[in-house]
Amino acid sequence: MSLLEIDRLSVGVLSDEVATELVHELTLSLDSGETLCVVGESGSGKTVTVLSVIRLLEFVTSVRTTGAVRLDDVDLTELSAAQMRSYRGRRIGMVFQEALDSLNPAQRIGAQLGEAFPAPPGGRGDHRAEGRARALDLLKEVGFADPERIANLYPHQLSGGMQQRVMIAMALMAGPDLLLADEPTTALDVTTQAEILRLFRTVQREHRMACVFITHDMGVAAEIADRIAVLYAGRLVEVGPAAQVLGSPKHRYTRALVECVPQIGVRRAEGLPSIAGSVPEPANQFAGCRFAPRCAHSSDRCRVDEPPLVTVDGVEVACWNPGVGPVDLPLAEPVAAPAAAEADEDSAPLLEIDGVRRAFVTRSGRSGGLLGLRRRERMAAVDGVSLSIRPGEFFGLVGESGSGKTTLGQLVAALDHPTEGTITVAGQRHTPRGLEGDARAFRRTVQLVFQDPQGSLDPRHTIGRIIAEPLRELTDLRGAALRRRVETLLDEVGLPKSIIDRIPAQISGGQRQRVAIARALAPEPRLIIADEPTSALDVSVQGQVMNLLLDLRREHDLGFLFITHNLSLILSVADRVGVMKNGKLLEVGTPEEIAADPKHEYTRTLLAANPGLTPPARESAPQPVSPE
Repeated sequence: MSLLEIDRLSVGVLSDEVATELVHELTLSLDSGETLCVVGESGSGKTVTVLSVIRLLEFVTSVRTTGAVRLDDVDLTELSAAQMRSYRGRRIGMVFQEALDSLNPAQRIGAQLGEAFPAPPGGRGDHRAEGRARALDLLKEVGFADPERIANLYPHQLSGGMQQRVMIAMALMAGPDLLLADEPTTALDVTTQAEILRLFRTVQREHRMACVFITHDMGVAAEIADRIAVLYAGRLVEVGPAAQVLGSPKHRYTRALVECVPQIGVRRAEGLPSIAGSVPEPANQFAGCRFAPRCAHSSDRCRVDEPPLVTVDGVEVACWNPGVGPVDLPLAEPVAAPAAAEADEDSAPLLEIDGVRRAFVTRSGRSGGLLGLRRRERMAAVDGVSLSIRPGEFFGLVGESGSGKTTLGQLVAALDHPTEGTITVAGQRHTPRGLEGDARAFRRTVQLVFQDPQGSLDPRHTIGRIIAEPLRELTDLRGAALRRRVETLLDEVGLPKSIIDRIPAQISGGQRQRVAIARALAPEPRLIIADEPTSALDVSVQGQVMNLLLDLRREHDLGFLFITHNLSLILSVADRVGVMKNGKLLEVGTPEEIAADPKHEYTRTLLAANPGLTPPARESAPQPVSPE
């Protein structure tokens, strides 16, 4: 008998007594010690499924659930609220996507872990001491060399990867049989992601837990999954062993997801593969296969009849026209750099960074003397960086979190001043004394696209007002001419004019990022700094956004400083790539040079940590690491 059985589960959200179905008759099972990866784009129903298993969705909205969710033959959907509380933590652990949002910022790590330790029945006894000891043991198990020190820190004093390790330790505090993980590696850099995935495999093996791991990244699924379930618009479209689903996917949607994964050594200067369109809204009901409007292989039958799940070569698939054999992925071959980049090789640099350093004053430790004041130390976030970007060049800057990439981008955009060195953009200098020349002209020359469009777009303003803001500030356009320019920009980034009066909450994440790009294009800049603009996007939406940036680069002769931790992505599209670590620029080269002959050991580490599409052999437990 399976540990977890989901039987014909349907979940609907109630609004004005009308239920909008988010998940439709989902059936899955999971054995002890097995990892099931649930993959699909945003809006596919992945998170709703997991929250329905642990019954957290009912705390945030009114839901209507049918079907059964059985854990060891106990139907969780029929338990009372009090009974369900005894299952959370003790039998089912949960690791959420945003570790920092899940941790109490005002409470030390040790105290938070102690709260997750179950009290013994019939009295407290030495419960707190036992909880503290359990917390220290688990902190050591998840890779902290000094658990006592970590237990006394607050969440903000830890890096993103360290916070996620704490979340894993917290989920293990009560010794659950089932671990649910909702996108726990999204937005982590590639080396930290690799460490977290190794940690998941290790703790699962040692604790003999079953694990449901949600991701939109097929590369991550390949690294950790025993089986893969693919969801689309609330429907299960394919499920089977990971090697078969990845090596010979049957459903056309699964094949498209695999095709969208960037491959190291494969140049895509003409554009990345992507899936046209988007996942339909749950309220948008229609006959037939939900993927048919986006599928290049759909037939009349696909648009009329919804396909049932049937078994094909050991994989369950719901498709009238399944694919055969492996996906035809391009081979890694050296190719010539794009002609546009070669033509500009001898032109004057658009951006020139010369010996730039940015140091910050920090306080750490205690000085001697009676007062015991904290020592003041200088930390260089950017340390002696020099590079140049030509007009029309797409320059990728990669490195793990804390390497100085974003700080360098802020210096180039004159949002901060260098401590030493000079930055010159289109002839305008930026020195430690500040920006020389007309600041308004500089803002027209340099624009930014930030990582999180939800945070960078004013939630109270309409899309039209957001895009028009730089036009009002930096140009003389007003009235009807201003609105025409906004409509033109929407068209350039592939958005309908109908969204001009909506607010950001009323459009999807990919559409919000397109709005941010339209805003950056508004004053007709020559250089765009894009800081992790695709890190939290689905792989198909990531391809759409990257293709848009490449098209705009060609049409407007734009230079790009593209900051990312996704090495396979940037090696697919960039003209040149720079690798940063600890504030230093370690290596610069073409994608072919970086992929085939990396010069620095750290670059080789990044390449080795990048997930591929072939499930690896299971590895031994990682050694404890000393937090930086």
